[in-house]
Amino acid sequence: MRGSRGAPPLDRRSEILRIVVVGLAFALAACASAPEATPVTSDSLRALRWIAPQADAVKALTVAPIACEPAPPKQPTAKTLELTLGRIAFESPALLGGAAARMGLSCSSCHINGRGNADFFIAGVSGAPGTADVTSSLFSKVRGNGAFDPVPIPDLATREGGQISDRKSKQFEDKMRGLIVEEFDGQPPPAYVFEAVLAYLDSLDVAHCADPSATVEADYAGDYAAVISASTILRLEEAPADAKLFYIRAARERLERLHERFIGKGEARAQLEELSALLAQAADRIRAGSSAPDLSGQLARLGVPLVQEGERSLYSPDVMRTTLDP
Repeated sequence: MRGSRGAPPLDRRSEILRIVVVGLAFALAACASAPEATPVTSDSLRALRWIAPQADAVKALTVAPIACEPAPPKQPTAKTLELTLGRIAFESPALLGGAAARMGLSCSSCHINGRGNADFFIAGVSGAPGTADVTSSLFSKVRGNGAFDPVPIPDLATREGGQISDRKSKQFEDKMRGLIVEEFDGQPPPAYVFEAVLAYLDSLDVAHCADPSATVEADYAGDYAAVISASTILRLEEAPADAKLFYIRAARERLERLHERFIGKGEARAQLEELSALLAQAADRIRAGSSAPDLSGQLARLGVPLVQEGERSLYSPDVMRTTLDP
């Protein structure tokens, strides 16, 4: 990818703080009401659909394995943007197709932060938790072999087992294209997106982690940062239209994830819905050959209610536990 203006800042949390400060200059949202005690199900929270019944669902939904990614450079570069966009695509159902995409599955559903997922389980696809049948007819019309043969989900940062070590090779590129198009019935992704995914996967290495077994909090800041970064591409003149449309889908999916977890009658949900509608309008403009609008103001304002209501959302382990088991 060529150099571009508007590349996202290096540190996600620094970006969140910056956006929130800007947002406060636009408006001060009213204090949110406490969330309603409505039980959460797989219909209202998609991630529950692939968590093993015996797993600690709260932990599975609020704690993630540490991402073994390279340390960000002191100054943002075109490579910084490429890796960020690659990660967003990897974490989006928009990269897949068929039943997987309809369920809301992404590559990161099995490979959280590019690692593994010991709690992943789908009946008919998994044997033990943490396994998946990669030739299941449920997900693939091409590779479905009619046999039930689940295998352990690999940690992509280890590059061990049957994984291809050289991730710049034509062999690895062909494998990834086959996984998307054949294993998950997806459409060939835009070249701009596919290159970013390959670069992201090539960046994963346990050598980047001082403690590969460490975990991190999976909070709203990560999803909000992904919306901001995915929206960055709308301002890049050199980005092709098909890539912009892809990342609009990815951004709206992240907004939906935030919407699932910000329960109750607060301001966050209303702003999430408004921003999603604006992104849909931006997609229509791109399809019509027009430029996308600047949504930086709306993105900034969204940070305010997210911060105000975050502790009362389902990103909070305490709220999640109470809501799952009222």
